[in-house]
Amino acid sequence: MNEQDRAIINQGNWFSSRSEEFQHQLLLHAKVIKLDADEALFLRGDENAGLYAVVNGVMRVSGVNGGGKEAVLSFIDPAIWFGEVALFDGGLRTHDVYAQTPARLLHVPHRALIQLLTITPVYWHDFGVLLSQKMRLLFTSLEDHALLTAQQKVCKRLVMMATMSLPSNTATIMLSQQQLADMTYLTRQTINQILQLLSEKKLISLHYQRIEILDKQQLALLVH
Repeated sequence: MNEQDRAIINQGNWFSSRSEEFQHQLLLHAKVIKLDADEALFLRGDENAGLYAVVNGVMRVSGVNGGGKEAVLSFIDPAIWFGEVALFDGGLRTHDVYAQTPARLLHVPHRALIQLLTITPVYWHDFGVLLSQKMRLLFTSLEDHALLTAQQKVCKRLVMMATMSLPSNTATIMLSQQQLADMTYLTRQTINQILQLLSEKKLISLHYQRIEILDKQQLALLVH
């Protein structure tokens, strides 16, 4: 891992909040892996292979029903760590994770994690914090589903993804309208109507499987 990779990882809230010793020990056994767009990292039911962090690109978390229809649950942007659930319960992977775009990730093998936790069990707290942050996001998502209007749901999802991608007022998000519909539990037709309205207001620009956020601040105001 080079200095540029480390700088990206340091931007993540969870990792940057950990002690320097924990950061050092976690990255000691980390390897960089590369994936092409639409290449699977792991699938539901796979054995736990460890913890991952996105360095470049975007990962897609999804599930598939018996008829082969994919439901996109979320996207994972740079500096975000994932895969911690199986570390706690020792179970199998719960969802499919694919590269939405060409991606580079850090991979800390499961065996290295167990060795680290055996030697320094206090580090379980650090991984517990990571899991807790994901739970908070889940509860917020459930509340949004119940209380927000369709437009508010779309705006909040776009703002959240734009914030994860870049700290600036503009961003480019790689996703289709159908994927956005899956993530917000809205119909494709409703998503198209809302996006067209936001485009007319010059808040976003629509492209094939890509949405450009032109004014994140004004988009955020529509959430409230």
